[in-house]
Amino acid sequence: MPERKQITWAKLRVGVLVLVSLVVFGVGVFFIGGQTGIFTRKYTLKTYFSSASGLPPGSQVRVAGVPVGVVEAVRISAFTEPEKAVEVIMRVPTTYQSEIRVDSEARLATAGLLGEAFVDVSRGGPGQDIIPEGGVVKSTEEADIKRIVQNTNDVISNLRVLSDKLNEITGQIKGGKGTLGKLIYDEAVYNRMNQTAEEVRQLVSRVNRGEGTLGRLMSDDTLYKRTVDSIDRLNRILEQTESGKGTLAKFLNDPSVYNNIHQLVERANTTVDNVNKGQGTLGKLITDDQLYSRMNNTFDHMDVITTRIEKGDGTLGKLSTDPTLYNNLSTSSQSLREFLAEFRKNPRKFLTVRVRLF
Repeated sequence: MPERKQITWAKLRVGVLVLVSLVVFGVGVFFIGGQTGIFTRKYTLKTYFSSASGLPPGSQVRVAGVPVGVVEAVRISAFTEPEKAVEVIMRVPTTYQSEIRVDSEARLATAGLLGEAFVDVSRGGPGQDIIPEGGVVKSTEEADIKRIVQNTNDVISNLRVLSDKLNEITGQIKGGKGTLGKLIYDEAVYNRMNQTAEEVRQLVSRVNRGEGTLGRLMSDDTLYKRTVDSIDRLNRILEQTESGKGTLAKFLNDPSVYNNIHQLVERANTTVDNVNKGQGTLGKLITDDQLYSRMNNTFDHMDVITTRIEKGDGTLGKLSTDPTLYNNLSTSSQSLREFLAEFRKNPRKFLTVRVRLF
């Protein structure tokens, strides 16, 4: 009988040990899954995303990066908006309820580049209302890993195209094509550059030896001495001007010059004012309308006279347009020239005086 009780007690100890192990294992799994306590009170929140992006039930829910709860369910929502295609049910301890407010935002994130997905909720402001049981947390979308990989592939493709173009350009350069290729591989360019460098070297050598205009300017002290003399003369002129000597000094320092100029300007202003007022001969010529009318009438009369002359009217018009007067004057001048010629040859012929008494 005692032997039987000993066997039963051994079996009971094994069962208790297995049960305790199972409890410890469950508690460990519970903590690893993101639960903060077995008997902690929890409440439910919702959020919506355009895609679950590999977010399974049981994923972590974090507030400001701190694990606080778990994703209870992920399902297709009843909304038709693309940004609310997936509904995520979250279980969060009530101890964090004051941290999640109406201005909080939920976003999908991953632990590292290829880690597991989780929901990260930002902390709300202290002046905002707390989201109640079953409330909805606003969501914000970020570029997921697929888009990042796709964009990376596009960048790599562009880099490959750029690399091909660079290889093509370097091939053309190695072949001596294009401007850069000719500069690198064409010996004629090298020879010209070498020749230019040699000419520059010779020019510098000539300058150092004092040859040529530039060489004389660099090596001859005459230009330097003349420059110093000119500066000395300028300094003497300035000293004389400051001391009141010379015409320039008097012009700058003598107040009578200023007074004369000031009086001249005042007289000029007075004259201009008188002209503007119509005083004096110049003022009347500028401001009197009668003078303008008379001059205008005079020009009109002159236009009439010139028109009559062009038409041949009147004495002056006939003198200007009738060729008879020109012919008569030409004939008279010709006769006068002939008379003078005969008179020079035989003046007695024209100066003989005959006296008759009867």
